[in-house]
Amino acid sequence: MQNVFRNQRLFDPVIKGLCRQIPRNFGIKVQVEGNLNLDPSRGYVFFSNHVNIFDPILLYGYIPLFLRGIEREEHFSLPLWGTIVRQIGNIPISQRDTKSALNSLKIAGKIIKDGTSIIIFPEGHRTRDGKLQTFKRGPFHLARNAHTDMVPVVLKGLWEVKTIHSLFVKPGSIKIIFAEPIPAQSIQDTSDRDLRVKTRGLIQEILDQNSDA
Repeated sequence: MQNVFRNQRLFDPVIKGLCRQIPRNFGIKVQVEGNLNLDPSRGYVFFSNHVNIFDPILLYGYIPLFLRGIEREEHFSLPLWGTIVRQIGNIPISQRDTKSALNSLKIAGKIIKDGTSIIIFPEGHRTRDGKLQTFKRGPFHLARNAHTDMVPVVLKGLWEVKTIHSLFVKPGSIKIIFAEPIPAQSIQDTSDRDLRVKTRGLIQEILDQNSDA
């Protein structure tokens, strides 16, 4: 597998194709909404609600940029999935060791400046009840230090497809909704707390407005 992922950008279209096919195999139909007129030469931070195991697969598949994810370090020890995320270059983050977590955010900030976009789930874990959870502070600190635009993303309909409490996947339709990017300058002019409240409020508003997904 090391050989397959050695040239990550070369094989990125293959990975994206596989990520789009996996939901189809489970009978999940995907509709994409929103403006994704983004500069492919620069990195962005994508903030998404976190529903189930399909979240990173869908985002990898449908965001048309070279990107990687920040995910819990425990995932890197999982059979198969742990090998995959290590080889493609995802960044492990600790939820117990603050110093280690800050170092992970520094690494993420560096690769953003090198033109790689980052996916991050500011809730820190999958929802237990289908509702949007409290957002962590760290992801917004990352966005500020990276001096780049943030793109809020809403995954709508996934809770109806699969909950965290069941292994069963119910075929259905879901939406990936991209909000307008939050400009880097606006991030610099806003406190971390206000930015966290604003971003969560925007995602919640889109969830509420698209309740028919």
